[in-house]
Amino acid sequence: MSRGDWMIKLENVTKVYKTGVRAVNNMNVDIGDGEFVYVIGPTGAGKSTFIKLLYREEKASSGKVIVAGQDVSKIKDRKVPYFRRNIGVVFQNFRLLPKKTVFENVAFTLEVTDTPKVQIRKKVRRTLELVGLEDKANAFPHELSGGQQQRVAIARALVNDPDILLADEPTGALDSETSVQVMELLKEVARDRLVVMVTHNPELAEAYATRIVELRDGIIRSDSNPYEVSSDKLEVPRHENMGKSSMSFLTSLLLSFNNLRTKKARTILTSFAGSIGIIGIA
Repeated sequence: MSRGDWMIKLENVTKVYKTGVRAVNNMNVDIGDGEFVYVIGPTGAGKSTFIKLLYREEKASSGKVIVAGQDVSKIKDRKVPYFRRNIGVVFQNFRLLPKKTVFENVAFTLEVTDTPKVQIRKKVRRTLELVGLEDKANAFPHELSGGQQQRVAIARALVNDPDILLADEPTGALDSETSVQVMELLKEVARDRLVVMVTHNPELAEAYATRIVELRDGIIRSDSNPYEVSSDKLEVPRHENMGKSSMSFLTSLLLSFNNLRTKKARTILTSFAGSIGIIGIA
């Protein structure tokens, strides 16, 4: 699929959590290629849920979420990593792996889809140069400033050269000066891809966006420049075979070990409960 064909479409989408909270309420919106869309609104407006629906971190309770011509709800869990190869995501809290270097954090996105090591090294180095962190490849996250950590997160989102970039409050944890630096970087990478960014800062939206969508109570209250979909661009949502979803044994082992170390309390409780079960059976 060429870049010009990529778009996002939500049809009568509602998301209701188990707590009864209706985060998104019968939403309809089209987003076209080449746009730099800002989604604004107060806390609880449904902004983060909107991003999670596009990234397939959450499933819609009803309606259709179509990304790049694919009906997201029909993608099986084991195929999600392959769906995400063309969608980069940047989070407010960075979500970096603390025990891995900058190079390893950026490379992880490629490792889970079994990209050859030669390609991984080439892509990671090129992407770190793009975000100005080629000299920090061997540093760990705790050795970096907040702005540098966010640049690592952006590099991780861009390493696969995605057609769509989603950003969930990427400047929320940064000071004003660093926020501008990060926004300038995002503006640069938005030249040849679709960017959808969530923010609570209307000033940033006014300065950088080509389109501003305002959410309140899970409903679109205003849209500064609605995308008009011509009939010749409409496609029937498809469900592609995205290949074998797997990661190498070493990658699985390292990820599991890191998970055990970062969640010690849960690991201890699980081990204790398992021990009681084994003793009981004996």
